[in-house]
Amino acid sequence: MQKARRQPLNKNRIPLFWKFTIGMVLVVVLFGSINVALVHRIIFSSLEDELQHRSVFMSQVISQRAINYILFDDITALNVLLEEAKSADQTIEYILVCNTDCDILAHTFDGGVPLGLYDVHDRQFKNEIISTHVKFADSQNVIRDISIPLLDGSIGYLRLGVSEDNISRTLNTATTTLLGMILMLVVISLVGTFIFSYLVTSPVKNISSIADNLDLKSIREKKVTFASRYPAEVGKLMKKLPGDEIDILVSRFNDMVSRLQKAYDELETAQKKLIQSEKLASIGTLASGVAHEVNNPLAGIMHCIARIKKYPDKKEKNEKYIELMEEAAVNIESVIKNLLNFARQPDYKKTEVNPRQALENAVSLAGHRLNKENITCTLQRFPENTVIEGNDNQLEQVFLNVILNGIDAIIEKKDDESSFVGKIVANADLLDNKSKILIEISDNGTGVPTEYLSKVLDPFFTTKPVGKGTGLGLSVSMNIIRDHGGDMEIISSPGNGTTIQIMLPVKIQNL
Repeated sequence: MQKARRQPLNKNRIPLFWKFTIGMVLVVVLFGSINVALVHRIIFSSLEDELQHRSVFMSQVISQRAINYILFDDITALNVLLEEAKSADQTIEYILVCNTDCDILAHTFDGGVPLGLYDVHDRQFKNEIISTHVKFADSQNVIRDISIPLLDGSIGYLRLGVSEDNISRTLNTATTTLLGMILMLVVISLVGTFIFSYLVTSPVKNISSIADNLDLKSIREKKVTFASRYPAEVGKLMKKLPGDEIDILVSRFNDMVSRLQKAYDELETAQKKLIQSEKLASIGTLASGVAHEVNNPLAGIMHCIARIKKYPDKKEKNEKYIELMEEAAVNIESVIKNLLNFARQPDYKKTEVNPRQALENAVSLAGHRLNKENITCTLQRFPENTVIEGNDNQLEQVFLNVILNGIDAIIEKKDDESSFVGKIVANADLLDNKSKILIEISDNGTGVPTEYLSKVLDPFFTTKPVGKGTGLGLSVSMNIIRDHGGDMEIISSPGNGTTIQIMLPVKIQNL
């Protein structure tokens, strides 16, 4: 079971916090700007209307009094009236009275009347009230100029100039207040966004961290971690709130982790059974050889017993027979012990293992078949005192599978070439600054057809006749080697034999 290859992440990423923040700020600024524009327009329109009505009212009040002074040609009193009216209201910039020919009769200017005021109004009707804006060249102040006809314009007109500074100040105050509210909303939004994104991203980050650290080792050792919905700091408080989609995500992720742990346990159990099944198949292949290894010394023992029974008085001869019987019994014990050790159910614990010793044990188990088929199996080059972390029983099974496959390939080639001499050669070298060991087991058998080379590691694939192979040997061996942190590769070509390369990480290398 290999760790799934993750797809590369897009490098151009924006944290969720900033996405929430930018979105929230844009919404607040957009609606704030619309509100400012609407409020500005509403207030300005309202103030304009109010100023218009007030200016017209003041003009009408002043004009009622000014009519009498004009009719009696009392210009001095008229000037006094205009000055008093101007002093009574600070918003009034000027007041002037003119006759029907627009000649100025009285005004409130300290100097002369500005020339621009003469041609401000273009009257179509004498009895209409005219309102317009004027602005003096030396001032930024905007003035509303109201022109009121006196006696329907028969004796002249009164013009009142009212400053619109109050409107500007009111608009500025309202705009400043709204902008302050918008700024406050932005700050509140940032705080809310931080809290919200923290509550949303914390479980996502937790899930991501668990997923990154979820590997075979943690699953095998049952050290998988489950995700939590809320950070520990606010967990007790937030758990009282109703659930949401994030709760569903966390729950589904934890269910997935549980199912993954369960699936791995089931897969590991199935793999153990598969390994044991393949091991039993190998034992079946070795059975005839084991029987021969036992029968030969057993026949010798029976012969010695018969000689002792026939000549019980020949002490010296009987002592030699007893020594031969003991030697034969030791040989039988060694064969049975090796077979039992190989056939036993392993505990699957990994310890310090010498791969050379495991390879030699595998050669010993296949010894009878090698001798029977007149095949030499030699260890030409192997580093001394090299130790890996693994399971010796499983490594023996891998090496034995490879050797038995080599024997079968050589036998097949012998059927075509009767004089052919079979050879199996094992070599090993330390690589990558002595951190790995490469073990190569080569045979000079028939080799693997090119079209089958990519399939030989697949479960249940075999080129052997029915009843001669399960198709699990190399597949099981590959899984065992990968479980040991290594890799296995097959190099072969038809007619030129096969080389199995096994790479394993080295734990200790004593020079």
